Amino acid sequence: MSETYKIVTDACSDIIPEYADKEGILVIPMEVVMTDGFKFNATYDNAEVPLENFYHKVEGGLMSSTTAVTPQAYLDFFRPLLQDGNDILYNCFTSGMSSTYNNALLVQEQLKEEFPDRRLLIVDSRGATGGMGYQTYFAALNRDQGMSIEDNAKWLEDTRLHINYTWTVSDLNHLRRGGRLTNIAAFAGTLLQLKPVGDINDEGQLVALGTVRGRRSSLKRLADIMAARIDVSADKPVLICHCECAEDAEFLKQKLLETGKTKEVLIGRVGPVVGTHLGPTGITVYYFCDHRGGLK
Repeated sequence: MSETYKIVTDACSDIIPEYADKEGILVIPMEVVMTDGFKFNATYDNAEVPLENFYHKVEGGLMSSTTAVTPQAYLDFFRPLLQDGNDILYNCFTSGMSSTYNNALLVQEQLKEEFPDRRLLIVDSRGATGGMGYQTYFAALNRDQGMSIEDNAKWLEDTRLHINYTWTVSDLNHLRRGGRLTNIAAFAGTLLQLKPVGDINDEGQLVALGTVRGRRSSLKRLADIMAARIDVSADKPVLICHCECAEDAEFLKQKLLETGKTKEVLIGRVGPVVGTHLGPTGITVYYFCDHRGGLK
């Protein structure tokens, strides 16, 4: 594995831990605060709080909030790497949902003055959770194949709007508690068994595509969207990330394979940063596409 520069992301990326370990991808923790006062660090391997424990709390009605990575936390993370002579490429949580990216840019300017001979390149992923981790993993493979840090940063920027993000949930109440739906909409949707299906737009913000009646129908809808949007020429696997619904993830995997548009489907997890809003039934799908939104 090449060590010419370090690939870094943050805990919101929900990168598959085995892939991060294999490629030496470094992941910046993010603090999570539950409404019962419990605090912990979301890490790439969920070492502090296992995901089943976290989702048990969410299922019980607790919410959580996350604080943007602070400038000081960035300094503490990046400075030792630069002192050791490393260049850094950081794929950051979307600016559309957090001030994390802006904080990273502030620190970038300071560290440029401290380490004029080192390179710290920061890319706004315009994404979150598994899609962001998916893209980061391929950036690490680019590095392994000899791509320069500058070219790899450009690759991240060029491809960030060509990675699909679609999602659905079964329980609308978690979106309501997180401020994503009104009480009336959540109540009506629950009575009618309506399941929202959504995207992340070009600005890196959660948006709704519509609703489908019934859980299995919403999962099939994700597969239909994939079949219409996927760029098969990219020849990359499809990634599912779920909150706490492994059986539904396996069902969706089968539906994705049945489309004939992909031969490989990986399954990962949605961590605490996004999972509190989606709830235990949240499930997401990622793959390379011509463009986000709309159908091919």
